[in-house]
Amino acid sequence: MIRLLYILFCLGLISCQSQSEQKPANLIPEEKLVRILADIHTAEAIIEYQVVFPDTALMVFNQEQTEIFKRYGVTEEQFDETYSYYLRNLKAMDALYETIVDTLSLRESKADSLKPAPPEEETPLIFKNQQ
Repeated sequence: MIRLLYILFCLGLISCQSQSEQKPANLIPEEKLVRILADIHTAEAIIEYQVVFPDTALMVFNQEQTEIFKRYGVTEEQFDETYSYYLRNLKAMDALYETIVDTLSLRESKADSLKPAPPEEETPLIFKNQQ
């Protein structure tokens, strides 16, 4: 959550610049980029929660990010170029992250629905007679 706020803060600082730029030739399609970034943010949150040591967390995150790129058939250079393009075009980045946040919210609600309901606590026998 803190990292997301940091990213949004950086985006706010960069938004002071006004540039119109053509899209790179090998730009990752928006739908695919949404899934990639949602997977990256999910992996980052899981690693941050599970791994105590920052150096180890960084190594694990880098490995996971590489696996995500392989899964989607994207190179790190292509991702970096696409992400840089969106950083320079903040209206497009805002729209992209609205979709990413919606995607992550949907994933969270699906994960919550798969969790078993907590067992109901039974009232002790002493209190049952008094009710």
